[in-house]
Amino acid sequence: MQRDLEEVAAVIRSEIRLEAEEAEREAAVSAAMRRDMADVVRELMAHGDTVAVDVGQRTFVGPILAVGSDVVALETGSSRVDVNLKCLQRMRVVKRARSGGRRGTGRGTASFRARLLELQLSHEPIEAGIAGSDEPVAGPVALVGSDHIALGDEAEPEWFVPLASLAFVRTTDSSRD
Repeated sequence: MQRDLEEVAAVIRSEIRLEAEEAEREAAVSAAMRRDMADVVRELMAHGDTVAVDVGQRTFVGPILAVGSDVVALETGSSRVDVNLKCLQRMRVVKRARSGGRRGTGRGTASFRARLLELQLSHEPIEAGIAGSDEPVAGPVALVGSDHIALGDEAEPEWFVPLASLAFVRTTDSSRD
């Protein structure tokens, strides 16, 4: 009789364990369904993975420097590329990191617009990629408007790009050349 009770108890414990594992899997799927693209990018940054990002007519490959609400910054050799997540076409992991990763750095910004305002203040020349176009425009950010940026000389900008079309901005780190 004691042996039968022990067997029944073992079966019950096994069923409870299987139900708990199934509940964990369902909770993980539910959590994954609530993530947005910025959450996915943050996870890849925390892992330290190298990614390839397709945006506009370009592909950029590198480790993730920072993630904001609608922007991801990549280190691509001697340049930094800030990608508008609203214009991101696809992203894939090209190299899984064995160690490292980052939670965030001082090189990040809260949003794509915030990054553009930083670039306006720095007067640093940029390359601006336009969604659906293979020809970027270049120059310093003269002004960040409510729905556009102006590139070129502050007094007489040459280019006006709607923020909805602005896929990426790239800056060159001259200290690495």
